Order: sequence, then structure tokens, then C-alpha cells
Amino acid sequence: MIPLQRCCDSRSLVKFMIKNSNLQLIAAFAGLLLASTGCGEDAGSPDDPNAQTRAVTLNFAGVIGDQAFGCGQSYEGIGATSSTLTLQDFRLYISDVRLVAADGSEVPVALDQETPFQTEDLALLDFEDGSGGCESGTAEINTRITGEVPEGDYTGLRFVLGVPFDLNHGDAALAPSPLNLSSMFWSWNGGYKFLRVDARSAGLPDGLRLHLGSSGCDMNGDGAVTGCANPNRPEVTLAAFDVDADTVKVDIAALLAGSDIDANAADTPPGCMSTLEDADCGPIFESLGLGAGPQTFFSVQ
Repeated sequence: MIPLQRCCDSRSLVKFMIKNSNLQLIAAFAGLLLASTGCGEDAGSPDDPNAQTRAVTLNFAGVIGDQAFGCGQSYEGIGATSSTLTLQDFRLYISDVRLVAADGSEVPVALDQETPFQTEDLALLDFEDGSGGCESGTAEINTRITGEVPEGDYTGLRFVLGVPFDLNHGDAALAPSPLNLSSMFWSWNGGYKFLRVDARSAGLPDGLRLHLGSSGCDMNGDGAVTGCANPNRPEVTLAAFDVDADTVKVDIAALLAGSDIDANAADTPPGCMSTLEDADCGPIFESLGLGAGPQTFFSVQ
């Protein structure tokens, strides 16, 4: 009877029922109390249908060091050899977005189902506007993710860079936006390009492409992908993040900090196409947190 006594304000009535061993009355009263007050369930928990929720907007900024991304613009001092880079595309998929409480617990952000940039548990961040050399892009840009969470005190942010496996290997021609972009889909069974950065440098004037996606994927006899040896979906944790004030910085300069952008490994595509055999992918994977150290591509601004 201790939980019942704790939840009920009418302590004298409870004591009276216990003293007189009126079990039927006790059971009826307890059922009524639970139904009316929700006793036994923490108020405001994510599973509480009566919990208060709030809208959240997560802002992102596409940058190259301390400069904003711009289609066709050139940026100096990039990479291991401090070279000049001219940008032509900058897009990425984000999924499994969660806010983190001070005790380390996570609460999923229920994304708004907004066409053309959000569907299910997935959002597309699009920093290019189709101008200035970004011919493969679109005029619309998107620099935010919106959704709802239960009211609470949140101190951090977690998310995954990439498309979830169950959405990654379908027919892009039949998929909802933003999964219907052919420019973000590979022609092999790897699925989508989780990250697309296209550029030119002095040493690679014909193009430097950085396309992150799953590799080493296997298919069954029906042509369905059953798994990928290299999922390449880094999880990002920003331990100190104020959802109402902070912006997530997505930094191409940090992504390329260890790369020689004027050279390319022999017998490989120009840049990195997410294969482990490509030496140009090593520094990129490190920056994304797919190597031995922490990721540096995302930070709090």
C-alpha cells in the first residue's frame, strides 16, 4: 500500500480502508486514483502521453574555417598543404537526432514531417543554392532541423551523419523527398551519399569529390542489400549544446585538415569515394570520427 499512500492526498481514507481490511474498496479506490492521476508514471517522461512538449529548432552553419560557405567561392589555406579550394556542392543527411540531459539520458527529437527536407527520422542539410558553379544542386537551401521533444533541461546533442539502413537501399525514384534526389544517390548498392562535398583545387582542377556512404555492401539472390561491411555512419556527440542559443558548425576546413587537396592516390577517383583501399579517404575518415580519434567536422558555434 505504500505507493497508494504516497500518491493519494486522502491519507485518512486510505488508513481507514486498510484498518478495516476492506479489500474491494481498496482495489477500487486504487484503480480510480491511478486512472485520474497517472500515479506510478513519472510526469513529463517521454512515454507519458500527457507530458508537455516543446518545439525545437536546431541550427546548422556550413563554413570553411571562419568563413561561410558559398557556391563558387575560393578559400585559401585549406588542407595539409594550405592550398586553395573552390566549392561546388555541400549537402549531408542527418538522422537519429537526440537531445541529451545532464544525467546523460537521451530524448529523441520527433522531427517535423516537412517537405522537402525532412521525412521520418531523417533530414537533409543543404548549404548550396545551385548558383556559382553548384550546377548539380538545387535553388532551395536548408540550414535547420525542426521537431518536438518533452519539456526538460537539455545540455547536449547527438545525431548520426547518414541515412538509416532501412531507408538507404530503396528506389530513389519512388522515395519521398529528400530521398528522391538522384544527385545524392549512388548508382551502386551502397545507397545514398550521406555527405557530398564537391570542389576544385589548383592540383585537381577537374574536380575533387568527397562522397561519404556505405561500402562493401552485399546483396541476396533477389537483389536486396543484406548488409554493408563499412556502414560509415558516424555518430556525433556535442556534449555542451544550448538548443535555444547554439549553432552546429559544419566545417569543410576541419574535414580536410589532414588532406593534400592538390594530389590524388594513383588509380583511384579524384577525392574520396568511401572505400578503405583509397588512401585519400584516411584523413577524411579521421575527421569524421571513423578512425581512432574524435570527429572534428561538427562543433558548437
